[in-house]
Amino acid sequence: MKIGFDIRPFLSGETGVGVYFKNLLHAMAKIDRDNIFYLFSSSFKEKFPEELLPDFKNRRFRNLRIPVSVLNFFWFRFSFPPMGMFFGHRLDITHSPNPLYIPGGKKKIITIHDLSFLDSPDLAMPEAARYFSKKISRSIKKADAIIAVSEFTRSRIKEIFGKNAYEKTSVIYHGSDINEVAEKKPAFEVPEKYFLFTGTIEPRKNLAVLIRGFSLALKDIEGIKLILAGKEGSQASEIRRLISVLKLEDNITITGYLPREELKYLYAHADSLVFPSHYEGFGLPVLEAAFSGIPSIVSDIEVFREIFKEYPLYFEKDDPESLAKALILIVSDNKLRDKKKREAIETGKKFSWEKAAKQTLELYDKTGK
Repeated sequence: MKIGFDIRPFLSGETGVGVYFKNLLHAMAKIDRDNIFYLFSSSFKEKFPEELLPDFKNRRFRNLRIPVSVLNFFWFRFSFPPMGMFFGHRLDITHSPNPLYIPGGKKKIITIHDLSFLDSPDLAMPEAARYFSKKISRSIKKADAIIAVSEFTRSRIKEIFGKNAYEKTSVIYHGSDINEVAEKKPAFEVPEKYFLFTGTIEPRKNLAVLIRGFSLALKDIEGIKLILAGKEGSQASEIRRLISVLKLEDNITITGYLPREELKYLYAHADSLVFPSHYEGFGLPVLEAAFSGIPSIVSDIEVFREIFKEYPLYFEKDDPESLAKALILIVSDNKLRDKKKREAIETGKKFSWEKAAKQTLELYDKTGK
């Protein structure tokens, strides 16, 4: 089959969707020897680095100087031009790593990571709330198959879009590219002991509760810092003000976006990940923490219970005192900490990009018939 991908999500500064698609395609490249994969990127300013391309046995690649906003406008408003036009072939399948399908495939597959832009638009990134919410119904109707990254997301698809959408949805969990090797040390001074948050600073990540809970915990634990590692999104200025009001400037570091190699280093040396989200479709940082062999402290939401079972230490998501107790417990109770480290390793064994790649290729075969 001829299978087309839009690989712009990992052109540069990759975040969740880019991490997902890059690792999935690289894992598929190690397995597949039969299909022909058409990789497409476009940007007016950036050229796609060829060293990032998945090494498929049968690969075609086009990198065009078309502004992202221009191409998206035509693709998502008019379903034109078909991706295959850029290669001179009609494609059998196009697979989009986000909820909006790519035009030009005989069959279309989309991945839905979460529906926060519908369930909690006030917490979602503004662009997603505006853009995806208007287009997703049509995209789901047009899609021949849907990948959801959790049973939670699949159940929300059924509740919002009905039985037909649910029945063409398959759940394929993420893997992780984190390994046991501590990678490149970041340029800033990394404290000896620290809690780590990774992700965009946006409302649904619930960072105000994290900051307040950390402030309360400092009354009982000394010498530990908090690192917020990730892109400064729509809530960054608000979080900086809260840090200032609570006089925590010396205790909290906001790093901005970090390359994956530096992020791996932070995982490897953290005392614990803290991931307090109001809403997630999967929670990739929690899996990355498990692969790094460190404990996780997470908000008690449905999707985390589904995927990570008893590995994390849970707290009530809107309660800073509940979080503070978990932070104190994970650094003061050595037996609990060792138990969570063992559970981290066992949790990591259940997930892999190779497994995700095999399941995705099976879905291509099934959909393409």
